[in-house]
Amino acid sequence: MLKKLNWAFEAVIIFFLYVGTWPVLRIMYPRRIIWEDKKASTAVMKKPCVIYSNHTGYSDGVFAFDILRKFYPYTFIGKDWYEKNKLFHRLLLHRRYIPLDREQMDTSWLMKGKKVIDEGHSIFFFPEGHTSKDGLLLEFQPGFLMLAKQSNIPLVPICLDRKVDFFKPVRVIIGKPIYIDFKKEPGRPSVVLKKYAEVCKDAIIDLKDRYGNPKFVTDDVIKYREKVAKKEDSETAD
Repeated sequence: MLKKLNWAFEAVIIFFLYVGTWPVLRIMYPRRIIWEDKKASTAVMKKPCVIYSNHTGYSDGVFAFDILRKFYPYTFIGKDWYEKNKLFHRLLLHRRYIPLDREQMDTSWLMKGKKVIDEGHSIFFFPEGHTSKDGLLLEFQPGFLMLAKQSNIPLVPICLDRKVDFFKPVRVIIGKPIYIDFKKEPGRPSVVLKKYAEVCKDAIIDLKDRYGNPKFVTDDVIKYREKVAKKEDSETAD
């Protein structure tokens, strides 16, 4: 009985902590949210889908948690970090986090993610897996696409146009849903997943190019422009 009372007391404290956190987060992490197609994206995010974003720094998790609180998705978090920070661990017991063992070849995360989706929830990913030190996007790991493929659900890209940091305005660009029909794709599954991981990465860069702050244009945006121009020239020649 005493244990239940302690948990109830802790839940109440954490609830008021979260309520008080929202206005503080808005001040600490100023943002401007830009929608490529708000109606289409909100309709998808109200149902099971995979939401993914570039990873700019350690503040991204809290920042994304605030932005997406209306849709309340699950997300994966490194098990080592999850268990090391005891206070944060207690808070996460009341949130939608799934611990991920990054030290071993553990595929249980895939089953847990599939179960969450089957229950009607979305999942949020940082496909890079690590934060970029130079602001350029790292290679996207295809794990997030495995869940989209298994459950046949759409993806929604979110671009952070600069590193999330205290009191520095960030444009949060939410793109249109991406629909991939994996059944129509020939070739080995690993090759197909790698191909579309690159497509999803390009979608983030494209959002940054079209809607991001021109002050924060990076080399990957310039390379993306060259890639698009080369493709258009090739199509024109044909």
